[in-house]
Amino acid sequence: MTIKQTTAADMAEIVGVAPDAFRDALRSVKYPRKRGTDWQVKIDSPEYSGMRTVLASLLRRKAA
Repeated sequence: MTIKQTTAADMAEIVGVAPDAFRDALRSVKYPRKRGTDWQVKIDSPEYSGMRTVLASLLRRKAA
């Protein structure tokens, strides 16, 4: 079984958000990550779900 992973940049690009804007949003909510790395998470993990929540809030602000 292969565990698929994704990064903040990948998630942002898929939905048409600038990766830098998504990373800034993650920083503003103090979303945890290893220092000096991109946010890399296992798909369908609790961390992935949390990042999706931040991304969804960013999309709602963009649409308004």
